[in-house]
Amino acid sequence: MEIPVRRTKGTPKPARFARREFLRRGLAGVSLIVPRFYGGRLGQAILAPSAPAAVAGPWFVDAAQASGLAAFRDTCGGPAKDYLIETVGSGVAMFDYNGDGLLDVYFVNGSTFQILDNPRLPKTSGRLFRNNGDGTFTDVTEASGLINQGWGQGVAVADYDNDGHPDVFITNWPRNALFHNNGNGTFTDVTSEAGVEGGNWSSGAAWGDYDGDGRLDLYVPRYVDFDRAYTPKAQMMTYCLYNGVPVACGPRGLPGLSDLLYHNEGNGKFREVSQEAGVRGTGDAYGFQVVWCDFDNDGRLDAFVANDSTPNFLWRNKGDGTFEEIAFEAGCALSGDGREQSCMGVALGDYDNDGWFDLFVTNFAEDYNTLYHNRRGKFEDVTYAAGLGTVSYSELGWGTGFVDFDNDGWKDIFVANGHLYPQADKAGNSYFQRNQLLRNLRNGRFALVPPRESGFDVKRTSRGAAYGDLLGKGQMAILVNNVDDVPFFYSPSRNQNANWIRLRLVGTKCNRSAVGARVEVTANGLTQTDVVQAGGSFYSTSDIRLHFGLGAAREAALVKIRWPDGSAEQHANLAANREYLLRQACCP
Repeated sequence: MEIPVRRTKGTPKPARFARREFLRRGLAGVSLIVPRFYGGRLGQAILAPSAPAAVAGPWFVDAAQASGLAAFRDTCGGPAKDYLIETVGSGVAMFDYNGDGLLDVYFVNGSTFQILDNPRLPKTSGRLFRNNGDGTFTDVTEASGLINQGWGQGVAVADYDNDGHPDVFITNWPRNALFHNNGNGTFTDVTSEAGVEGGNWSSGAAWGDYDGDGRLDLYVPRYVDFDRAYTPKAQMMTYCLYNGVPVACGPRGLPGLSDLLYHNEGNGKFREVSQEAGVRGTGDAYGFQVVWCDFDNDGRLDAFVANDSTPNFLWRNKGDGTFEEIAFEAGCALSGDGREQSCMGVALGDYDNDGWFDLFVTNFAEDYNTLYHNRRGKFEDVTYAAGLGTVSYSELGWGTGFVDFDNDGWKDIFVANGHLYPQADKAGNSYFQRNQLLRNLRNGRFALVPPRESGFDVKRTSRGAAYGDLLGKGQMAILVNNVDDVPFFYSPSRNQNANWIRLRLVGTKCNRSAVGARVEVTANGLTQTDVVQAGGSFYSTSDIRLHFGLGAAREAALVKIRWPDGSAEQHANLAANREYLLRQACCP
């Protein structure tokens, strides 16, 4: 999320490690010979072919008003967005908070300086909506006690104490909040007792059991050390410019904050262990979003962190409770042509069904969103080869995801777009932008679905995005939190005439949410791979259940599960168009 410094963002920071600086300089030289053309042609996205008559019409319709979710309206600073924190927006989560089998919705909310400065003004809060099971939702925030009154940023949901009920962690400026699910439809704020307050500007957190002790740990990236008293307003400084127009300053020129790694000690307590675990040097970066995943298939969870205006991190799990940072060696620290990018959101998934998890990272406008293909633990920037090199040039991307929206067995890409600065309209771009759907063509390439076909024809400035089957019909919906506006609820509107299967995993010997479990589903000779996640996209948490499109297949011939503790099991001949509850070491 960069105002390009050479378009001006402040003085570059000193190098983080000698090794990283060596690699950075080496790669910068190599980047001069990295081609930006592949196969003799510019790698730009093509338009997706028109849908057959059986599935004519847009992929999605916005059902926010009809569903009742438009009762929520985001608050994010003042209209001028004088400070960086007023520009970033908030996330959204889908989870079943009351155990009725239906996905509920939580929207994180921001605030304003006027509200924080004046105790007589009513506080803002995120809002929890209960799924009524008929396509509508009811605001149950007050009754549930899930009332977060900080300047909300991100949300990560998982069962951290293994009691069978999903708990909610919310990152805030300036103090984070952890809400324990009491199992009776209510929540209790246990932040102080748990020891996860953090401090200043935390961003997009995620849960994962990195040491395999059966308890979920928590990685919390942090962005900038923000202090309004020492940060100039947009109109006060002539060097905080976007294409010559004064805008909010940062992140470059502002001090960074070190990331936080919390180890789950049990009994509801956490201990901050970033230094002893080797997660060092993060204070020289501006962290936005983290995802946990076993990128090298060695059975241990690693962590990828998307950093704004600085190289990304890839923390390789050494298996002894410590990590080493290998993003340069692994090929995902920079773009393929050797540039630091302004990275915001992260999609994690196996888009080409080769059994290795890939990354899609959203970036600032006048750049491309980056597709990193995983080649046995090493990443290659294949953005142009995949047809994605120019499709996002004008857009500024945030929430994103690899999701099989048409149930054909191949993961598509969603991108939530919206510029950072209201002043973008004066600087040759647009503050309000359309979101994008990129269809997987099953050959390593993607096609941009036109707005009239995707249904994404309304422009707003979107941020966090989450995915799940909100209507229980076997098709994935999309929720998007929009800055200073009502959300999008993209409800699937086509009958895709394709089959699917959904898996709800419950750990008995590992963490109960089964976060980190790896699942392979084989149908009609095609094997798909996915992993249970609790945090990702941008500032958001999607449905923890795993959804697989099966195309024409009437059953999943084989389902293989590698649980987080390393144990494995498999199930055969699971009929399509059903959800299965799979308990560790048990039958469905």
